[in-house]
Amino acid sequence: MQTEFINITDWPEDDEFSAAYPEGARPKRTLFSPLVPRESFIKPDWRHMFKRSAERYPEQFWAEVIAYEISLLLGVTAPPCYAAFDEEKQQSGALSAWFYEEGDESFYSAGNFFHKIVEGFDRERGTQHNIVDADEFNNRVLGKEQIYEFWSMMLFDVLIGNTDRHQDNWGHLLKAVPLSKSVAARKKELYDVKWKFAPWFDNGTSLGHELLKEKFTAWDDGALDRYISRGRHHLRYSRDNLTRMGHLDSLRFIRGHSGVRLLLLKKLRDFDLEALEMKLNHFVDLPAPPGGNLSRERAQFILRLTRRRAQLARETLNEHN
Repeated sequence: MQTEFINITDWPEDDEFSAAYPEGARPKRTLFSPLVPRESFIKPDWRHMFKRSAERYPEQFWAEVIAYEISLLLGVTAPPCYAAFDEEKQQSGALSAWFYEEGDESFYSAGNFFHKIVEGFDRERGTQHNIVDADEFNNRVLGKEQIYEFWSMMLFDVLIGNTDRHQDNWGHLLKAVPLSKSVAARKKELYDVKWKFAPWFDNGTSLGHELLKEKFTAWDDGALDRYISRGRHHLRYSRDNLTRMGHLDSLRFIRGHSGVRLLLLKKLRDFDLEALEMKLNHFVDLPAPPGGNLSRERAQFILRLTRRRAQLARETLNEHN
């Protein structure tokens, strides 16, 4: 667990990738960690993304950091993410480790396969991004057991309230594995391609990041539940039903698969809210540069919000059909 903000002032800029991330509503840039990082948990000479908050929501970057901690508690793979600071530019943000190594693996976003299998797919907005086609493609490249890992990700998004898992915010890692001479001769190919899910990255559009303190501190339990009930995945139900899946409704959708239902319930039983509270308190107390602190009010709201989402998720999975 980090004991101070990571100072990235002297980290080398990654000119190749930074050019692909122009300044926008939530500025971001890529850079490399030092050959000998000060922090033992930072991988040396490794690409990272530094993502700042939108100007209107100065605490937004904390959502990315806290979502990573929730992924650890839930047993879901996400890129490591830490609170960081550029002293020279006086900027705070979330520092996420790159989740694959160029030349060793390739990232294939879901948008690429949707573009190929769905005629007229809206590549920019992902209007036809749907769970039926996603499941069919995942089965094809990973086998039917993929459903357990995929729905663990869906549960993760339910718990953090992620509304931005669009077609380019999830996908697969591909690795070319050399075949033996005999197999290569028989298949007339030199390599086999191994597929696996990429870690669930880009998790900052979550945890009520867009809510101002004046609003969420005044909410009673009814207002909190109404907010949660409005949460939506980016995924739609099918090509014939392009309604975005509600977070809780998606659990009603999958609970008919008894194996997945039991797995998700176990993950929820094992989800340690006391550990999350300890992590949130640690972040509140973490010495922060000006404007980079996590307020106690927001930390308490995130805990309240996550606790209620977990409770509603359990109740939804346990509902009778």
